[in-house]
Amino acid sequence: MLKNTFTSIKPSFLLILKDRVSLLFSLVPIFIGSALYIILGREILARGMQYGNEFVSQYLSNETVGGFLSFIIASILSILLFFLVNWTFVLILSVIASPFNDLISSRIEKKLKGERSPSVKESIGQFFKKCIGVVFTEIKKVVVIILLSIISLFFSYIPFLTPFSVGITVLLLAIGFLDYSWSRNNFRFGECRKDVQKNFLSYLFGGGIFMIFVSIPFINIFVPPLATSYFTILWFKNNERRH
Repeated sequence: MLKNTFTSIKPSFLLILKDRVSLLFSLVPIFIGSALYIILGREILARGMQYGNEFVSQYLSNETVGGFLSFIIASILSILLFFLVNWTFVLILSVIASPFNDLISSRIEKKLKGERSPSVKESIGQFFKKCIGVVFTEIKKVVVIILLSIISLFFSYIPFLTPFSVGITVLLLAIGFLDYSWSRNNFRFGECRKDVQKNFLSYLFGGGIFMIFVSIPFINIFVPPLATSYFTILWFKNNERRH
């Protein structure tokens, strides 16, 4: 339901802040992300925007599509490129944070179900047990998301497909974090597809909210744990009949 999109925002913060283990697992990737951003992030973002703008200028000229239309399409592409470059940085950070995000998602779902959360010792044990497998799965997921994001960028070259391109990018962001709940609850591909179809607007608006955060440098470092919490809660509310 669409109302779940907005009623899940406040609990996504509170459930992390009130659980010291989830807060600890959130802070570790945030510190790592901060270091990456300070050391490499700004340079990577700057170069990514530079190469992207050069590509747009090279293949989108006044002679090919006309002056005014060229300006409109180039502006849209530049905005999308800005989102995609920042989103790529968040995806890389998500790979690093994936074992932590998986544990955060698991703890939050248990709290929503009223079940006992694992102790610190149990959570650390789960972390080392699942770490390699979760990271490997996350890498595969990120590769697919990046490829689909690149395809959506090319769709935006066609004016009437631009909204479709934006929608794909936003929905991919949501799916990247919904996947923790899907995997933990053994959702098959068909069940994942049905979940997205049934709650399409809910996930689309939720993805849009976090896409705004993704577009803000340094703030986007906080996206992985918060988005993990948010989409775990949103998925749980949208699938309450299953629990």
